[in-house]
Amino acid sequence: MAQAQSEQAGASHEEASKTPSWVAGQVVITAKRANYTASESSAATRADTPLIEVPQSVQVLTRSLIQEQDRRTLGDALINVSGVVPTRSEEQLLIPPLVRGFPAEVYLDGLPIYAGNQQVFDPTSLVGVDRIEVLKGPSATLYGGGLGTPLGGIINIESERPSDKLGGFVALRAGSFSTWGPSGDINLPLAPGIAARIAAEYQSNKSWIDQVHGRRSSVQPSLSFRISPQTDLLLRAQFNHRSQLEYSGLPAAQALAGNIERNAFPGSPTGQPLTTNDNRMTQATLRHGFSDDVKLTVSGRYYNSAIRQYGSFVDPDLLPPDPATPTVYPVIPITMITDTKEATFDANVLVKTEMLGGSHAFVAGLDYDWTRFSSNMGLFVSNTPDGTIDLAKPAYDAVYTPQLPVNSLQTDHYRTLAFYVQDQATYGRLHLTGALRYTQLNFQEVSNIGVANDDTYHRVSPRVGATFDVAPGLALFAGYATAFRAAFGFVGAALPKPESSRNIEGGMKLALPGTGLSGTISVFDQTRDNIATADPGNLGFNLQTGRQRARGAEADLIWEPTPAFSLLANYAHTNTKVTEDNTIPVGSELTRVPRNSGRVAAHYRISNGAAKGLSFGAGVTTLGARQLTLPNTLRAPGYAVVDAQAAYEFGRFTLQASVVNLGGRRAFDTYQYFSNPLVMPTQPRSAFITLKAKI
Repeated sequence: MAQAQSEQAGASHEEASKTPSWVAGQVVITAKRANYTASESSAATRADTPLIEVPQSVQVLTRSLIQEQDRRTLGDALINVSGVVPTRSEEQLLIPPLVRGFPAEVYLDGLPIYAGNQQVFDPTSLVGVDRIEVLKGPSATLYGGGLGTPLGGIINIESERPSDKLGGFVALRAGSFSTWGPSGDINLPLAPGIAARIAAEYQSNKSWIDQVHGRRSSVQPSLSFRISPQTDLLLRAQFNHRSQLEYSGLPAAQALAGNIERNAFPGSPTGQPLTTNDNRMTQATLRHGFSDDVKLTVSGRYYNSAIRQYGSFVDPDLLPPDPATPTVYPVIPITMITDTKEATFDANVLVKTEMLGGSHAFVAGLDYDWTRFSSNMGLFVSNTPDGTIDLAKPAYDAVYTPQLPVNSLQTDHYRTLAFYVQDQATYGRLHLTGALRYTQLNFQEVSNIGVANDDTYHRVSPRVGATFDVAPGLALFAGYATAFRAAFGFVGAALPKPESSRNIEGGMKLALPGTGLSGTISVFDQTRDNIATADPGNLGFNLQTGRQRARGAEADLIWEPTPAFSLLANYAHTNTKVTEDNTIPVGSELTRVPRNSGRVAAHYRISNGAAKGLSFGAGVTTLGARQLTLPNTLRAPGYAVVDAQAAYEFGRFTLQASVVNLGGRRAFDTYQYFSNPLVMPTQPRSAFITLKAKI
């Protein structure tokens, strides 16, 4: 079965197999055909495991898919995975992505990037990204750091690695909303066993939202050393900058009713500085093969982030409009200064052996994570709004007032030490996975608004699962896993307990030889416990008695019958519900999560004849209605949008065109800025052209 999947992965796997497996994945990279099918996952088990043997829903977005669909942000790429509600780039400072209705986190090359309520790592560029793996459901057994472990899932971004061949590309992209910018990804062998790579991108753009504009840049150098036939070292760094006029979303009720200008900027852009997000990180990964069956992997990273946030917004609850002029709102300015430092380390040993009548792959490792997070906010410092704005006929004459010095201070420290073990056992057609993780998390939180938490959590997190090969390329699977996370910003009479989640899922995995059909069909039941709810006996305090549940079914399929054609299809039915709460009615649906969603996308490549080098594709993405409030009082209607791409390769050059929202669909997406029910207009019809030259 694994052999059938390897055949689908193309000729590159065959070349890589000529070197030891632990070396092939690290340094030697050979050319691949355009392909959306992934045969293995390294993130799901910390060992290269055929997807059909992983007892968990795992979806992989390959580099070919990202490039051919012209995906420029993580949120744009994640629409190709069922059950995921991505974070929009405009709201990435305030809200995490959701997987199966619950918060997920973004990891980079297998290590965490701290994601508290005020910060989510959203990659500045997808240039230099090799693949994106989405692990659905709790993944506490192998991962953790910062606040704990992701409750909903992990989105792991794998970077391109230096290779032993000179090559790469430079490109220039331009299009709608004055978007333009160069990019490149260049690989350079320096000496036998030594190679360097640098990926970089710059983009400047305006927006379909009035006044909004921004720019971003990313530089990602890496250097690999083949120290010996058994040992290699990979050094990586990233330097990212993003600046944009901060957008705070439209009041949902009036926007959905058509009472206000859909592209209005709901604030005081005059004099409002751009919000900036600068992050830098360095990482080292050492691999040593004691033998073909014993491998040591040691990884460490230091991450530093500085966010200077300048926003302005309208809030019908804090400062409502005059009933005589219901679209004229007072504008509230806000300033926030956020700094994060994180050092994270993971070391594990993989041992493959034959024992107890079967084949076993044992992984044993330890994690350490140290995080310092400070978020200092200035709100109502001036005690007066910036002025007013009529969202029906915006004039933008209100002047922004910096809210300094800040008047709300919070500093958090987290220290995680964890040990984990995992066994993947194969007995004929039965593949068993069992894992256990012990975590000690010291959680300290201090603020000047009543938050003062200091506790140490000790948790044992189990994971069990199995897959059974029914026929070549067809397997049934079932799995159980848990996760826990510190209660960020909890205000209560007692020390907070960690939030927890557990997931039970099962289904079918496909990798049918000779047909090109692969994917996962699954059903799941997931719960989230110890959620903070209002304490009815103490105004302004919380109790951790809330509980939520998500149940549903998902399908993620790829059909590639020939190298010329790729078809992707996904569907998710996600039924979310509040099952216990002090103030929210039981049965309320969770916000932002559509009950039904799906996507179909196809791409065709011509490799012979007069049209050789031409390729084209299109996709349709559909979202059902999404709740905007808890309790449920307002929802954003569903919609469907079409995207299209075409490219022509001639010699060393490729000319690519892509169109977003081809039909010009006018709709609204959910948006989050603090606690208001907000929406943002979907991107209108937009076209982009990229000219790429191979090196």
